[in-house]
Amino acid sequence: MCVGVEGRVVELDGDTPVAAPTGTVETADGQRRVCFAFLPDVVVGDVVLVHSGFAINRLDDGGGDR
Repeated sequence: MCVGVEGRVVELDGDTPVAAPTGTVETADGQRRVCFAFLPDVVVGDVVLVHSGFAINRLDDGGGDR
């Protein structure tokens, strides 16, 4: 079973290699450092599903893809 957490991208790190983009996601439990390797075109404001420190899916604003 996969447990994912929904959150909004609030910051992208510009000084990391393109192969492993990272940033910060705001969740209900606070902010988390996340790797965006699976979503390299993510932008600030996107809502994503996070599992084990990786953003694995982009969600619509309503979270309907859960």
